[in-house]
Amino acid sequence: MAFKGLRFAGLEWKNITASKVMWVVIAAIAIMPLLYGALYLAAFQDPYARLNTVPVAVVNEDEGAVIAGESRNLGDDVVDEFKGTDDGLGWNFVSADEAQKGLEDGAYFMTCTIPADFSKSVSSVDTSAPEKAQLNIEYNQSENMLASQIGETVWKEVRQRVSDSVATEYWTTVLDRVADSGKDIQTAADGAGTLKDGLVTAQDGSRTITTNLGTLADGATALDSGLGALESGAFTLRQGTLSLVSGANQLKGGAGQVASGAGSVASGAAQLKSEGTSALAAGAGELANRTSGLPDEQKVQEAEKGSAQISGGIAGLQAAAGKLAAGAQGIQGAAGRLSAGVGTSSDQTDQTVYGGANLLAAGIGASGDMTDQTLYGGANLLVAGVGSASDDYTAGTLYGVVNSEKAAVDAAYAALEKGDSQTALKYLAQAKSLAPASVEAASELATGASTLQTGVGTAAAGVAKLQAGVGQVADGIGSATDTTDQTLFGGANLLAAGIGAPQDASTATLYGGLNNLAAGYGSLSSQLLPLVQQSPALREAVLRIDAGANQVNGKMSELASGASQVADGASQVDAGASSAVSGANQLNDGAAQLVSGAASAKDGSTQIASGAGQLKDGSATLTSGLTDAVDGSGELSAKLAEGARTAADQTSNIAGKSEVMSDPVELVNEYYTTVKNYGTGFAPYFMALGLWVGGLVAGFVFKPLNNRLIMSGGSPLTVAFANYLPVAFFSLIQATLLMVVLQFGLQLQIDNVPAFYAMGYLTALVFAAIMQMLMAAFGFPGKFVAIILLMLQLTACAGTFPIQTTPDFFQAINPYMPMTYVVSGMRQIMTGLDYRIVGFDCLVLFAIGAVCFALTCLVAWRKRTVRMDDLHPVLQLG
Repeated sequence: MAFKGLRFAGLEWKNITASKVMWVVIAAIAIMPLLYGALYLAAFQDPYARLNTVPVAVVNEDEGAVIAGESRNLGDDVVDEFKGTDDGLGWNFVSADEAQKGLEDGAYFMTCTIPADFSKSVSSVDTSAPEKAQLNIEYNQSENMLASQIGETVWKEVRQRVSDSVATEYWTTVLDRVADSGKDIQTAADGAGTLKDGLVTAQDGSRTITTNLGTLADGATALDSGLGALESGAFTLRQGTLSLVSGANQLKGGAGQVASGAGSVASGAAQLKSEGTSALAAGAGELANRTSGLPDEQKVQEAEKGSAQISGGIAGLQAAAGKLAAGAQGIQGAAGRLSAGVGTSSDQTDQTVYGGANLLAAGIGASGDMTDQTLYGGANLLVAGVGSASDDYTAGTLYGVVNSEKAAVDAAYAALEKGDSQTALKYLAQAKSLAPASVEAASELATGASTLQTGVGTAAAGVAKLQAGVGQVADGIGSATDTTDQTLFGGANLLAAGIGAPQDASTATLYGGLNNLAAGYGSLSSQLLPLVQQSPALREAVLRIDAGANQVNGKMSELASGASQVADGASQVDAGASSAVSGANQLNDGAAQLVSGAASAKDGSTQIASGAGQLKDGSATLTSGLTDAVDGSGELSAKLAEGARTAADQTSNIAGKSEVMSDPVELVNEYYTTVKNYGTGFAPYFMALGLWVGGLVAGFVFKPLNNRLIMSGGSPLTVAFANYLPVAFFSLIQATLLMVVLQFGLQLQIDNVPAFYAMGYLTALVFAAIMQMLMAAFGFPGKFVAIILLMLQLTACAGTFPIQTTPDFFQAINPYMPMTYVVSGMRQIMTGLDYRIVGFDCLVLFAIGAVCFALTCLVAWRKRTVRMDDLHPVLQLG
């Protein structure tokens, strides 16, 4: 049967090629698949390689803007980028009018306009209302829709490049500013460290001041106690001087009586001399009566003893006055040293309490300070550097930088969120999660700065109290020239003035009163004591006068002379007693002044003790406040240093980080298989199309069945095989021409050349079987069926777009289209690796070919019976 089929096939081929015209027709039909496949693939082999010939108008209207303190025109940069790109579109840099005219008349497929506010929009990222910069693209799709679609792809790449460039510059600027902020934070940390050192020094000084003030308070308490004892002794002294004044007055009264009696004796003696013995006796009796009150021996001894006691008391008072004067000088010296230690309100040295307080107050500064030389200034600069939570980047604060960074990340996150890049969203989500931590760190830093300000305020209040206490102490001490009883110096000066000098003779000082008392008493003692000592003898003499009145008459002149002497002595005693009374009064006045001065000094020392206690308490409060300030400044310094280190770590390699942040997600393309170009990608589709069309056109030359052979009783298998062989042979020629040109002419990518040719030959043979079956079964209308099948296959075989992108109808018929398996298998052979798909596709194609050949045999069998339709076909040519 096979031999018979080959013989009939040869005869069929010989009949067809008997005419030279048929050879031309056969040759034309043979290259038909080549024309369909090779010409299409040659035309669209790599269209992207010639994108620079696609005419595009570029209009730059950008007016520029100030970016990061520099005048920039980003539109010019974009134009330079276009000019420096070799793989872009065909750029034409024209005016707006020229671009519009060219778009309208088809000279340009699209236009790109860089608007006037392009640079301004880019610079708005540093403001509170950032705007996206725009590149306005206008397409004329009626000229060529594919050109517009290709242009959209190119413009996306252009936009990405421009965005990357702008973002890189922006992130470089931001990271530079963050780095600068980190340096400022480090400066603040250094300042906080210096502040801590200063506070430690101030704390040590405050402790020293507290200790010295404790010593001052103890000394003031001891001074107050000593002045209390002095006040008590002065009071006792005054009581003694009062007694002395009373005794001196009694002495003066007795001396007056003696003087009066002696005068009476003298008068009596004169009368006795003139009037006789009776008058003498009466005068002697009266004299005896008058002298009966004069001291006897016992009284004289008691007077001598009292005089010695008074002399000793005066000497003791003088010695006590010397000690009191030394004590007053000690108080003055202590007051001087205390005053020197306290200093004056204008002192600026650490050697005085006032100076230390002033230096401490100067170091703390005022609440409005903005200098790094004071504690208040450092705290205020820190608060200003941190800023508030609502700051933007223009505020130049840590909060502003953090908020700008967060806003930029949010903007980038929102922009990428519109795409479909899950990896980009993941990394940006991580970057975004850092922003709240930065904001929280800035918030904690602001809270610490606020706490520092509060602590500084507390310290300033303590310093103010310290200064007030120092002022009170200074007021209580007074100056060295004070003479008021309201200050320590004044009390000490009044005490020293009341005491006087050892050589004073003034009645206004204790020394002067004692000296006058000693001098008066010495004079009184030298004059009165001898008289007192002679009183017993005087009494005996008076008694003898009284007893020997008769004898007196004979010696009346002597009696008168003696009486006159007694009167003179009594007058001298009376004068001395007056001096004693005056000295005693002066001594009493000095003692009263001593009591008053001692009381004033005690009051002043009490005020000093109270002020020193308050000052000690204030200093202790200041020391406690400084302890908190030292701890706070230490923590602040550590946190600021940590923040500075973090900022430095985060801003290292700014250029690299800026490049990454400008394009944080890199698309890493890994190809399981690769396709050389568009021609290679579309080759399976156009090969199937060409071979199908080739088989269809061959049907115009080759008969599907030999009716003569059928009518002669030939086997349906022999008939079908005899007519199939010429078509199959011709289809193999068509396939060979097509594949050779694709391999060597277009040099497409063919990874497996033997399989490529085998698949091509199988496709040609199967399509030949399909065409034989259609034309045998339907006759001439079979050609229309073949064309309809071609149209369906072109849309349903997934030769261009993935089948998933086509409507449901085409997806439903896809598995039943022969070209589906040709395209699928040829793709794997040319560029793929999965030969299981190739094997399956070959089996399906072989099955389709076998089924079609069997149906052809069935048609041949059926045609053995001639019907009316065979004699009079419904449609025929010619």
